[in-house]
Amino acid sequence: MKLSHIGIIVKDIEEGIRNHQALFGYRQLGPIVDDNAQKVRVVLMGASENDPVKIELISPLGEDSPVSDLLTKHQALYHLCYAVPDIEEAKMRARKSGAIVISKPVEAPLFDNRKICFLFTKDHYIIELVESEHTT
Repeated sequence: MKLSHIGIIVKDIEEGIRNHQALFGYRQLGPIVDDNAQKVRVVLMGASENDPVKIELISPLGEDSPVSDLLTKHQALYHLCYAVPDIEEAKMRARKSGAIVISKPVEAPLFDNRKICFLFTKDHYIIELVESEHTT
């Protein structure tokens, strides 16, 4: 497993981009993507494409978004994401270590439709797994 990015919830994605540009000198690394399955808008930020760990800004697409309630609680840090070569194997290993799968693997448009899934750890935080390459 390799740390891929840190998910940060923002109320407005464009404002979040401007804030991260001003504060860290980060730039937008790709287009803003509406992920209708996850009910969020997302974009990757970093100093460059070669940053080993990027920031994923996440904003709700509507009131029924899973991150909407977290915004009202002023929770900005959402998840740590790890790139894994085989999402099913990594998910099974995490479950054996006591993690709870909170979303089954689905394709994510931000990551060229590579599969992602979310887990809740025994230490009470959320991790995301993203497949590091396409599988067949």
